[in-house]
Amino acid sequence: MKMVCISKSNDIAIGLRLAGVESFYIRNDEQIIAKVKEIAKNKDVGILNVTEDVYEVAKKELTEISETQKLPLVVTIPNSAFKYC
Repeated sequence: MKMVCISKSNDIAIGLRLAGVESFYIRNDEQIIAKVKEIAKNKDVGILNVTEDVYEVAKKELTEISETQKLPLVVTIPNSAFKYC
C-alpha cells in the first residue's frame, strides 16, 4: 500500500515528495475531482492525504469514498502549518 497526497500548495506537494509520498499539485477544481476519482479506483493506495482546500472542492466525492470503501483512508491535512504557530 502506498500513500498519496493531493494539494493546491506546491510547497506541501514538494515537501511530501521529499518524504517519499507521491504527491499531486493541482490548482484546477475539475482536475482535482478527476484525480480523486482516479485514486479511489487504485487498489494500491492505502491513504489519500488531501489539504483542507482540496477537501472543500471534492467534499462530496471524498465523503462517498470514506462511506463506501475500506481503502483508501481519507486524511485531511492543514493547508499551512504557519497559521497554527
